[in-house]
Amino acid sequence: MLWRKSTIGCIVLGLCASLAGATNAFALNPVTSSIASFTLIAPTSEVPSGLLARAVIASGAGCPMLSGSTSAGRTFALPMRLRSKPALAGAAYSALDVCERGIPTGTDNAMVGSRVIPATLPSRIKRIALTGDSGCRITSLAVQNCANTSAWPLARISRNIAKDKPDVIINLGDYFYREAECPVTDQGLCASSPPPPGNLPVTGSAMSWIADALIPMQPMFDAAPILMARGNHESCARGGIGYFLFFSPQRSTALQCAPSIVDGKVVVPSNDISPTWNATWQVGDSDATAHTLDIEVIDSAYGGDQSVDSYAAIQRPSYVAAARRVAKEKPDEAWLLTHRPIFGMISTQYSDGQSVWTSPNQTAASQGLLGDFNLILSSHVHVAQAVNIPNQPAQLVIGNGGTLLDPATGYETPKYGPLSNVDGSPLSPLATPYPAPTSTWTDVRFGYIIATPGTQTKSWSLEHRDERGKPFASCAVANRLAKCRTTH
Repeated sequence: MLWRKSTIGCIVLGLCASLAGATNAFALNPVTSSIASFTLIAPTSEVPSGLLARAVIASGAGCPMLSGSTSAGRTFALPMRLRSKPALAGAAYSALDVCERGIPTGTDNAMVGSRVIPATLPSRIKRIALTGDSGCRITSLAVQNCANTSAWPLARISRNIAKDKPDVIINLGDYFYREAECPVTDQGLCASSPPPPGNLPVTGSAMSWIADALIPMQPMFDAAPILMARGNHESCARGGIGYFLFFSPQRSTALQCAPSIVDGKVVVPSNDISPTWNATWQVGDSDATAHTLDIEVIDSAYGGDQSVDSYAAIQRPSYVAAARRVAKEKPDEAWLLTHRPIFGMISTQYSDGQSVWTSPNQTAASQGLLGDFNLILSSHVHVAQAVNIPNQPAQLVIGNGGTLLDPATGYETPKYGPLSNVDGSPLSPLATPYPAPTSTWTDVRFGYIIATPGTQTKSWSLEHRDERGKPFASCAVANRLAKCRTTH
């Protein structure tokens, strides 16, 4: 049975305008009440195949079956299991349950209930979609036009990523942006977004996650397995409960943001860093360039953007774990994924005369641990950006996935490096400044990246595409350098 998006949006959720253009139809299984289904890239230590099936269902409807067949011709039908939900989340998440099951190794095709989901990765990956920072911003200070798919193009981007047929998708975090009740004067922009819950010290709820991510992202969910990194908007005080319920790939983290009662008040954890984890794939466009790519995923949901403080020491073990694994396993190539960039720049319009280098706690925490990485992938800054620091891996920022963009100007290549003040002096006695960048490139428009392996080992061609799927820039990545240029 097929329920139109208007039925889901208006009757079930009251979110008609926010779902405009998200999809032409939305599959709702009448038996399982599935609202969204997808396949997560997961640690092989928890799921041997590295693929975890998830289904978001109406609360109490009962989990669907995960069914399919393997390359050996064996069929299977496995009951999915409820993912733990924080007891004190209460009304904010009472309407939904989440079911999960590891996809068996060797699976050729799979279904959650009656919905087909991605079931496998190719033996050699040739096409990766990259995106990040996608939610629709609603705060007391700024309201994005969530009702307009040009002003908030996540649905368009999701559809075009699906059309590009990637083998795998990497999302670098920050899915949840509906953090305030819609101002009375902006009701036409907020598209009936639900207000923050009144029973919790957080801004996220199940209904806001449905509007900000689950429905508009469904086309890309259908297209390929997806790696969903955690962003700072998924801290426990913001959208963390929803992230760990819906998107965290680790079964053991379901209750990481669970509220508790302390001195008679409901509180949530702070500085709760998830364990560093990795995925290893075979990539290459030919037998001659086929090689092993290790991707280390860092949880950088916390840590300030202006200074180095004691948090850097709290974060450092995450980078130590990644560096040690790469040093031990010695893959042909290694990428570091961290939502907050190591070498990312904000506009001088935001810097107020101070350093443009953002997230210095992450920069300090990772210092001395980047030698085995070829590339750093991040979002957080709402632009497309590339930064080359001498003797360091290239930094790509892909934070233009739908949320309100940063200023269009103010990204001149600075004459001072990360962890420096504008005069070149150390930003903090806790960290050593890096040299000034050899080059930077920034383009401010909505879009995503399609990355394909180059003709030489450890080289990549990255095509930036706008929300319509049209190319607007290209980057060549090789020898730990990213050379980017705007083409349109």
